[in-house]
Amino acid sequence: MLDETRGARYQRCKPHMEREDLDVLVALSPENVLYFAETYIQTQASIRERLAIAVLPLEGEPAIIACQIEKPSVEAETWIADRRYYVEAQRSPIAMLAEALKEKHLEDKRIGIELNYLMATYYCELVQLLPRAQLIPCSRIFDQVRAVKEQREIRLLSYAGLQTVRAVEAAVRMTRVGDSENDLAVRMIKNMFDGGAQSLEFMCLGSGLRSEMAHCAPDPRVLLEDESVIHLDFGGKFDHYNSDIARDILVGRRSAKHEDIYKRLTDCYVRGIEELKPGARACDIYQFTKEQFERAGLPFTMSLVGHGLGIGVHELPMLIPGETKALEEDMMLCYEIRTIVDGYRYHIEDLIHITSSGHEVLSQPELDTTMLWIQPDLF
Repeated sequence: MLDETRGARYQRCKPHMEREDLDVLVALSPENVLYFAETYIQTQASIRERLAIAVLPLEGEPAIIACQIEKPSVEAETWIADRRYYVEAQRSPIAMLAEALKEKHLEDKRIGIELNYLMATYYCELVQLLPRAQLIPCSRIFDQVRAVKEQREIRLLSYAGLQTVRAVEAAVRMTRVGDSENDLAVRMIKNMFDGGAQSLEFMCLGSGLRSEMAHCAPDPRVLLEDESVIHLDFGGKFDHYNSDIARDILVGRRSAKHEDIYKRLTDCYVRGIEELKPGARACDIYQFTKEQFERAGLPFTMSLVGHGLGIGVHELPMLIPGETKALEEDMMLCYEIRTIVDGYRYHIEDLIHITSSGHEVLSQPELDTTMLWIQPDLF
């Protein structure tokens, strides 16, 4: 069980820093500033120029840099004692970062930094201010630390997944043929908020041949029996942690064709979930899933068959070819598989907790792969 005391996440970075010979880590993304500095800066996600920065040295005290407008939140939330603020459009956050690194005698050291997040203009500024520094990509370190979840995170993610599934199932029961995609979507979102969500992260919903679109937005079109299938991929934020659930929904009259394809898909799904256990390599799970599709006679076009879930929607472990990292106890991941047949997308996804002895499905008390059904209005 991971230590959940404040600052423990920073301490878990240090062995990785030592192995990679890094003198300091610099967190820039909203997810990693939230995770390691333990403060949520909302505008950081929507205004890229308004950087918040956590400076995490191998030796010495950490620091946080944030926009002055966010000072009340930072002061109330972060465990970091060294707090520095800049006035937007008057002082550059990168200049403050360079200043902090110089104060800590790190200006000519190996600096691990989220280069995949830093804007090119800020990168050029940092290179100019610290010409002797070695800027090393470090996102993999942050990803590895975040991959194994604390007990509080497991509880939050479990609750979020279960409430999202309940929101979907209740909305389907409330909906009939003749309602619109928007009617169904609004019911799901309201139900999820009633279950404790603070915000919608994504809503992908398309009926009929629009189901082929991976990220289709709901619209006012009416749900018709001859369109048969709805594809849903849906998630919200619960105290900064995500839910991510996918389902297919049958509309109106029962369809042997759609139900047969979905049954073959979910048979592959159940067999794939059984492979999720400590020590299983991500690439092997991907290959196993691909082989199940071939045996089931289903088209396989997926670049991944699952991903970690937490503060971010896609975290480690990524179940992709070439990823040799093994699953570990207390990883949380979404196992998801999908196929497209004759223009219809079939998709199922649930939240899985890797346990000491195997796994548990947290988004359903008992795994049920029955296709959801919007019944015709008989009255």
